[in-house]
Amino acid sequence: MEAFGARGRAEKMTGGRGTAWHAGDLVLKPLDMPVEALGWLDDTARPLLATSGLRVSLPVRSRSGELLVDDWSAFPFVRGSHPVDRWHDVADVGRRFAAALADEPRPAFIAHRTDAWARADRFAWGEAEAPVANAAPFVAALVAARQHVDAPSGIVHADLAGNVLFDDTAPPAVIDPSLFWRPAEYSVAIVAVDAVCFHGAPISLFDTIGGDAGFRQHLIRALLFRIVTDALNGRDIYASYRAAVDRVLASEAS
Repeated sequence: MEAFGARGRAEKMTGGRGTAWHAGDLVLKPLDMPVEALGWLDDTARPLLATSGLRVSLPVRSRSGELLVDDWSAFPFVRGSHPVDRWHDVADVGRRFAAALADEPRPAFIAHRTDAWARADRFAWGEAEAPVANAAPFVAALVAARQHVDAPSGIVHADLAGNVLFDDTAPPAVIDPSLFWRPAEYSVAIVAVDAVCFHGAPISLFDTIGGDAGFRQHLIRALLFRIVTDALNGRDIYASYRAAVDRVLASEAS
């Protein structure tokens, strides 16, 4: 805390991976992204996202100028709430985030990631063989329905559902950047899957939130991404996806 100049009593925060602490104007947490991503957010993304019209929580340097101290990082504490009836607004935030970074080349750290989320993402897009999760329910059917997607890739935030905050007096805020190199509508599809499967959104959201004719192919990949990530992390919550998978596969067949 002292290294980053945090003031006040540290309180453990709920949500996320349960490792973040709030102290004064800062959120402190163990590094949960490649260290290169931390530097990229600070050096490259910061001026670009400043033009997005969004409040984006980006890394804070320590008193000595470091982004990482004993494997801990710091970010500004951003105020706002997360109403569960603004999924179209969350999707718009995701598109604005991607648009601000659209001209940037693919950062090298994305290809070097080996965590469960990165492995599941590559499998979802047909870039890697099935990880240990090939026996997870629904995977074979979703892979069989997967078709080519003709959409440009760029840097997207792939975990927006719980990481966009709204405030009546300020622009929307984005926290905990989870960076992937994919089409913007894939990040929106992940929002839709998370909203329907875990936040009580109506399944009709799948029909209204997408921004292009190929959106259901993004939904297929988003479902594969989430299901395979859960399998790799040993989370047996597959029943949460059943209705969403059935809807998407039925839509693809019609």
